[in-house]
Amino acid sequence: MTKSRKFFKDVMLYSTSTFFSNILNFITAIVVRRVLQPTLMGIFNEMMLVFDYAQHSHLGIINSLDKELPFLYGQGDAKKAEAARDVGFTFCLLLALSVSTAIFAASIFLPFGSNNLLAYGMRFISFLVLIRLCNSLYIVLNRSRHNFSVISTNTVMVAVFDLLLKSVLTVKFGLHGLLWASILTPVVGLIYFLKATRENFKIVFNFALKDILYLLKIGFPIFITGFTFMTLMNIDRIMILRLLDVEKLGLYTIGLMVNVYVVQLPNLVYAVIFPRFYQAYGESQDITEVKELFIKPMLIFGYLFPVLVGCVIIVLPLLVHYLLPAYLPGLMPAYLLLMGSSFIALVNMPGYLLVALNKQSKMVLICASCVLLGAAFIYIFVRKFNLGLSGAAIGASLAYFCYATALSSYAFKNYTREISHHLLFLMELYLPFIWVVSLLLLLGSFTSTISGNIIKDLSMLCYREGVFLLACLPLIFYGNKKTGILRMLKEAYLKK
Repeated sequence: MTKSRKFFKDVMLYSTSTFFSNILNFITAIVVRRVLQPTLMGIFNEMMLVFDYAQHSHLGIINSLDKELPFLYGQGDAKKAEAARDVGFTFCLLLALSVSTAIFAASIFLPFGSNNLLAYGMRFISFLVLIRLCNSLYIVLNRSRHNFSVISTNTVMVAVFDLLLKSVLTVKFGLHGLLWASILTPVVGLIYFLKATRENFKIVFNFALKDILYLLKIGFPIFITGFTFMTLMNIDRIMILRLLDVEKLGLYTIGLMVNVYVVQLPNLVYAVIFPRFYQAYGESQDITEVKELFIKPMLIFGYLFPVLVGCVIIVLPLLVHYLLPAYLPGLMPAYLLLMGSSFIALVNMPGYLLVALNKQSKMVLICASCVLLGAAFIYIFVRKFNLGLSGAAIGASLAYFCYATALSSYAFKNYTREISHHLLFLMELYLPFIWVVSLLLLLGSFTSTISGNIIKDLSMLCYREGVFLLACLPLIFYGNKKTGILRMLKEAYLKK
């Protein structure tokens, strides 16, 4: 089997499993929101915001292993790869245990006032940090060896258990049940990884300080980059808590919920690409040899991802009206946030290239600047223009646009410094987005109303989706002409 066919088979396997798990996760999210009102969902999101930052306790060791393991395997140095694997695992556990202990202690001794639920949730977060860390390490280990069948099986199995546990426990025990389910689900996933992974981590305590410094030297800059990027992605939640209130954050979770699953599509494809990207660069040490892996994924998502976003925006009013009517005020912010996700779909490959070239510091500077811009945008649109949650979504989306543009331009400089080439490249990335937004405006998708007659509403939905997809066909055909994606898929899966 050729590398190209193996690559696309991995993409298909991983994509299919993640697509199936996303459907289950989406059903889970709807069930949870039908049980919990916006205020409780806001409190839960506040807890998960703490978890988002706490799970970065590894200080970049996971990022280092994600880069170094496939790189070392590409060089044929299996012994050094195994040593890095075990040292990194041990140090990550020690760091996570420290952070977990600190969070648990804070939940007991810090004054939470009348918000006992938040204090209670912090104790669950302290355990979740450890469990998720171990799962993440096993994902890295299997990904570095291209064992995507193990990762895919785990993804589906976890989604099934997540649906079952959260549905039962949340309905019976409310927010407390949701917290218990959030702990039990990754435990199931970890047990599977321990049994299914062909090689395992080992705890070692006789490693030298230079081993840790070696991993930190590689991973800490990537960690800082990831940390700033996470802050960019969370800046809307942070500012909503600061400028509005927890109930508004609960309403905003409609946009966050849909955005998470939509943005996962490029992430799951990139998850298959980047080990090969680093391995190919490790073999050649020449960025021109990986230019195609840099350009084509960006163009594919530049042309196709806005179409997916448009389809989701068209169907969203019907979904929210009939399944989650209490969250209807969060509909317009969800539209705006989804449009911003079109820009986030473009940032992975520039990031991988800059990491491979050890230019993470530039990424941090670009991302940190966009975080400040995002906070400023959100403040202006929320406080000065009184746009509420829509203002937060507009500000966040503008920050995403700035980040995608600046990062793509800086990475593309490694191939050409011609301004005209940069402008042409950005036009190719963004014109499909403009095309899709124009179609949505013409179809009135941002102001569509629901009649309450399910047959009539479904008919209107099918009509809008049909017209939209028909109008997007020229975009899809041209994108295929530029990237050859259909031909590559055909060669990978239809040829024997």
